[in-house]
Amino acid sequence: LGIQNNFNLPKLHAAWHYMSMIQAFGTTDNYNTEYTEHLHIDLAKDAYCATNHKDEFVQMTQWLERKEKIIQHERYV
Repeated sequence: LGIQNNFNLPKLHAAWHYMSMIQAFGTTDNYNTEYTEHLHIDLAKDAYCATNHKDEFVQMTQWLERKEKIIQHERYV
């Protein structure tokens, strides 16, 4: 749930390795990126629902930061 300062995302990073991996091991069956796309959609919807629908960006950012802190605390405890 961290805020990205760059575009080094797993899906984009994996693209660098596709050609060599396909040449070495062949194609994969039933591979897709729906999981990460669905996770993004869920987080965006949950954050938006937590706002009062005015100045959403600031409220969504605060909601995501608080959610991250709760997760970190749960891991620590």
